[in-house]
Amino acid sequence: MKIMPSQWQQYVQNGLGMGYEDWLEHMLRKPPYAKPNPSFWHRHRHDRLVGRWARVVGPERVTVVVVDDRDRGGLMHTFEALLALPGNLLQPGPDTANRSLTLAETEMLRNLNVEFRGNGLPDELYSRMVRNGAVPHMKSMCSPPPRDVKIATPRWAVEAAAAIGAEMAGRIQGMGVRVIGDPALLSAAPMPSEPAERPPAEPRIAPEVAARALYGELAAAASAPARSDRVRTVHQTPSRELVRVLGHRCLNRLRRR
Repeated sequence: MKIMPSQWQQYVQNGLGMGYEDWLEHMLRKPPYAKPNPSFWHRHRHDRLVGRWARVVGPERVTVVVVDDRDRGGLMHTFEALLALPGNLLQPGPDTANRSLTLAETEMLRNLNVEFRGNGLPDELYSRMVRNGAVPHMKSMCSPPPRDVKIATPRWAVEAAAAIGAEMAGRIQGMGVRVIGDPALLSAAPMPSEPAERPPAEPRIAPEVAARALYGELAAAASAPARSDRVRTVHQTPSRELVRVLGHRCLNRLRRR
C-alpha cells in the first residue's frame, strides 16, 4: 500500500515525531491501531468506508473507483464518463505545493518536531512557523531531484498492508456496490526500485532546501502581527503573579482528573 509512506510524511508535516518503522509497528502490529494517529484506519479502511455509505444510501447507489497509478489520466477519464462529459475535458493542473516530502526532508522536519515538542512550545507557534511557514515554502520552491532518496517501506510492512488490502477488496466486492477498476490493485505490493544487494543511499538534504525551509519560517514570523505585550521571563514576573498562575494550573489539572 503506497499510502503508508505518504501518510507518515503527512503526519510528520502536522507535528509527528515518530520514525517511520516505529509508526508502521503501531499501525500494523499494535491493535487497536489507534496510536499515534487514530484517524488513519478510519479514513483508509476503504471497505468500512464503502460499507458506511452503502448502509445510508443503499449499495445500488454507491460506485467505487479503484485508481490505477500507472494510468495518469485514468481518474479524469472515469469521472468524465460518469458525468457524461466530453473526453479530455478534465485536465490535471500542476501542484508543486502538494508534493510529498523526500526522506531527507521528512527526517529534517521530524527531528525539528521532536525538539519543538520536547521543549513545550505552543501548537499555535508550530502552525504558524512550521506547518504554514517552512513546509509549504520548501515544497513549492524546491523540486527533489530524481535520484533523491525516497521513503522505503520494509518488506514485512508491505506484506502486512497487502494482506489488509486483499481483505478490503474481497469485502467491497461482496457488498453489491458498483466497482470501476481492478480491486486487486488494493493489495498490489510495489516492486523494489533497487536491487536488494545494493546498500541504501544515505538521505542528505540539500543546502538550498534547508535554506528555503528556514526562509519560510522567517517569512511567517515577519508577517505575524506584532504583539503589544512584552514577553517576560520567570525572573521578571512578580512572585504574586507566579503563585496565581500556578494555582490556576493546579486547579485545572485537578478538574481534568
